[in-house]
Amino acid sequence: MNCLLCNARIAVRLTLRDLVTLQPLEQATLCDRCRAAFTPIDPEHACPGCGRPQKDPHLCCECQKWQQQYGWHLRHQALYTYNDAMKEYMHRYKFAGDWRLRHVFCDEFQQRIRQIKADLVVPIPVTATTMATRGFNQVQGLLGDLAVVPVLQHRAADKVAQSQKTRRQRLQTSQPFLLRDPAAVCGRRVLLADDIYTTGRTLYHAAVLLKKARCREVVSVSLAR
Repeated sequence: MNCLLCNARIAVRLTLRDLVTLQPLEQATLCDRCRAAFTPIDPEHACPGCGRPQKDPHLCCECQKWQQQYGWHLRHQALYTYNDAMKEYMHRYKFAGDWRLRHVFCDEFQQRIRQIKADLVVPIPVTATTMATRGFNQVQGLLGDLAVVPVLQHRAADKVAQSQKTRRQRLQTSQPFLLRDPAAVCGRRVLLADDIYTTGRTLYHAAVLLKKARCREVVSVSLAR
């Protein structure tokens, strides 16, 4: 198989277990060189509120501000830092629309979500215009065949892309979502899934709606931070 990012041939390394069990081999998606370009985040050495890598186990300054604003804060995990390799990946997958690239991190993303053990997995939605032009929701692509409950939807058919806004503009964004079925989340532990955590504004907007619908708890996860 070839690397999905650089197209280099990926060598298959068979173990004794592979030879004895004769089970189908797990398909690698990245070569070692491309894999090494991404920087994973250790949840044990990250802010418990937003997943930012740090040595201090306490809330970072940004999450303290969210705590002051709402009286609560998210418990967020992210798998990788948003470094140059991740930026390039997101550009090709999300903006250039290379649907194949969902496979690069899909297994890892699913595994982390299963470890968190929520009652419901709710992906952050895209607008109708984005769905029509791009053809897919990049977050759902990362979730693969994982069971999700898409109870959130955008109020507007279109919006200015977050990537085109300044940090201040992102933080000042008004509530963009509607909760289609509040009863579906009532009393449940809900996990919000997104592709990138930047300021946290998007996830907090979604979490506010879920909390108003009396969910038991909201946690969140993103591929990058």
